[in-house]
Amino acid sequence: MLATKCPGQDMRYWTIDDVHEEKCPQCGEMIEFFKTDIRLRCPNCKCRVANPKFDMGCAQWCAHAEMCLGPSAKGLKQNSLKVVVEEEFKNMAREYPHMINTVQDAISVTEHKCREKQINMLPIIISVAIFALKKIGCISDADTFLERINQKQTFPQEALKETRTLVDNLSTEKTEGTMEKILSEILEVINNE
Repeated sequence: MLATKCPGQDMRYWTIDDVHEEKCPQCGEMIEFFKTDIRLRCPNCKCRVANPKFDMGCAQWCAHAEMCLGPSAKGLKQNSLKVVVEEEFKNMAREYPHMINTVQDAISVTEHKCREKQINMLPIIISVAIFALKKIGCISDADTFLERINQKQTFPQEALKETRTLVDNLSTEKTEGTMEKILSEILEVINNE
């Protein structure tokens, strides 16, 4: 049986920027940090040093964040990537308040369904916003919205790739996967609006 590992924790997916060195504020010794290290002890003076580049970005969109990080994942929702998507959707659709309400309801349902199925919700939430914006004529393609939200905050490339695949699959009526089925159900509500 294969053991699965969180892509954010799996070093095979890391880049050179995910490992860096910082000077110990106490003695000046260099300490090597991985992006997932919250704090480490200096090998020289044993002082505890916080990682200034600690990255819990995946916890902002992953359905398993609380299981993976426990209490550390609490409080991330205020700055979550989901909030970036919602805010940008509201900015673009401000002339369509009924659609804003519909999409907010759809996102709540999406979160519930994704937690239930234990799948990442971010690609589906972004896709909901894209299809709603297309419906009201604010955008003509997915990349327009993806570029706008990615300018506000850097999104995981895997989530953006999954979003493009979802949008393409639903546009060609391919609904075999779990994510596609959830998105298809949510879009029925939006399309009936």
